[in-house]
Amino acid sequence: MSSLWAETYDYPVAVTLSDTKDDPAGNFAALLVTGAGNVVVWTRGGPQASLPLTIPVVVGQYLRFPIRRVGLTNTTATVLGLVSSIVAQGGG
Repeated sequence: MSSLWAETYDYPVAVTLSDTKDDPAGNFAALLVTGAGNVVVWTRGGPQASLPLTIPVVVGQYLRFPIRRVGLTNTTATVLGLVSSIVAQGGG
């Protein structure tokens, strides 16, 4: 099975950090790390979806799973949101 869709993004956007609201530009298919540190994320689905997940990251790393929010508190990394037509946009 091809994984082409998993590696295809339509465009990058600036991420709006928040501990309480989903990103208005999301949901993101992935994040691209442009500055190392920790990133706090809320996933779009799965067992961890209602809880923040802290991930240490390095420059150039991708987080390749649907993300609806990037936390303001404790996020020290810089990231870009990667939008894809295969991940529903707008909090749904």
